Amino acid sequence: MANRDYIVYDFETTGRNPNKCMPTQVAAIAIDGRNLKVKGEFESMIKPIIDDDKAIAAGYDPIEEGALKVTGKTREQLAKAPTLKAVWPKFCKFVDSFNWKGEPFFAPIPVGYNIIGYDNIILNRVCRELKTHWDEGRQQNKLFSKVYKVDLMDNMFMWTEGDPSVRSISMDTLRERMGLSSENAHDALQDVKDTANIFIKLLKTHRAVYQNIELDKAFADGKLYVI
Repeated sequence: MANRDYIVYDFETTGRNPNKCMPTQVAAIAIDGRNLKVKGEFESMIKPIIDDDKAIAAGYDPIEEGALKVTGKTREQLAKAPTLKAVWPKFCKFVDSFNWKGEPFFAPIPVGYNIIGYDNIILNRVCRELKTHWDEGRQQNKLFSKVYKVDLMDNMFMWTEGDPSVRSISMDTLRERMGLSSENAHDALQDVKDTANIFIKLLKTHRAVYQNIELDKAFADGKLYVI
């Protein structure tokens, strides 16, 4: 299974709705699927449509002031960033460089925190809108694995769901619990670095635990949990 690389990626955006917001930053870190070493990173700011009326006319939500507060960026700073059309081919080239056979089966596996409910939706939307790396038949991007994805929010839920002392599994809560600094939190590159560290820690734990789990013919003796 470990013959594909992982790409931990994250968007910062203009709002909370993944179907209508605009990206303001994208970052990614590539991790070797065999030894879990970092193989490369990518980061770029992205210029959204600054004028609210023009954003609405183009089919997007206007920039939310709350989003600017979270990311620490101003409209003036975002106005100086490169456009999505300029950034996206570079991001795609970065991801493609870790598909070592250039075939769908060997595409890297996406990793992130709440990527299923947020970042993957944005990524699919951008690929569709820019008509690049888009599979119209499957209605999904061709950058990443068609089958596998790792959402650390779901993963962390599975580890902690039986612990009544855990009240939150937000990324900010995890930073505090795991001893990660909150400095530069909600900068996309810092977020992917923190997510990558958590991912590697959990994956190393998974691999160690797996060695001691008996799965072969686990129910051959007829002792089932559900009948």
